[in-house]
Amino acid sequence: MGAGFLLGAIMALSDYLNDSASLLNDYNMAFTSKRQLTRWVNTVRSNLAKRTGCIERLITGQSAWGASAQPNVAIANAMQPNALPGPTPAGTLYGAATNSMTTIPNVERYPFKGFFNPFLVQQYAGVKEVIDCEFLSVNWGGASRPTLDWMSWPDFQAYCRAYAVLNSSYPSVWAVFNPGTDGEVFMFPTPTTYGEIEAQVACLPKPLYTDDDFDAIPEGAREAIKFGVAELAFMGSGRYSQAGVMQGKMLEALGIAVVAVDRGKTSSMYGS
Repeated sequence: MGAGFLLGAIMALSDYLNDSASLLNDYNMAFTSKRQLTRWVNTVRSNLAKRTGCIERLITGQSAWGASAQPNVAIANAMQPNALPGPTPAGTLYGAATNSMTTIPNVERYPFKGFFNPFLVQQYAGVKEVIDCEFLSVNWGGASRPTLDWMSWPDFQAYCRAYAVLNSSYPSVWAVFNPGTDGEVFMFPTPTTYGEIEAQVACLPKPLYTDDDFDAIPEGAREAIKFGVAELAFMGSGRYSQAGVMQGKMLEALGIAVVAVDRGKTSSMYGS
């Protein structure tokens, strides 16, 4: 679903607050404080990202040359906030921003916390942390950077990690253990060299505290947030029937009826 939502006009926190207050017939926020509404706005934004996977980002170990505006190669209207980190390093291709998101020799596990998240927040504004990895590509020591084959964790544990001794080479298979904010990516065989990683990930947004904060929720999903806030407000005051109506309106605005945590993955991009 994430691919269907496009980045669009900036949505300010005050817009969410005013829209939510109007649904509650509390235009001056006299019965529900602005602080509480702000907490609920951010709760709904986070839950919406979990339920739909609408915030997708490509974390790169090396920039896709020419695919976007980069430091020293500014392309009008092609900038995404914090899309690439830092200035161009000396001695690299002109305009190619790089970082150190690479495989580590003899290391098979790469946690979202501590490994992926620092690169995510360095490269993109408005996002807080990774909750799932959807595709993973790793450089095989040169010009080739194939997308690795995915396996479910039980299969990965049973077939790849059945070897009790170190089996190392260029990684070709990957799996996610414990999807969510505490998730980890495992690779097999264990990498023998440093190779750049590109990961397509689903993320959670940073909270909004002012109108100047960048909203990572795509435009197509923002309309649903006011209904989610109203649902929480009605539940808090014991008006459960009204809360149910607002929940239905939120799902209607998203165009979904049933949701799942894992949006699905592709076993192999290259066939059998």
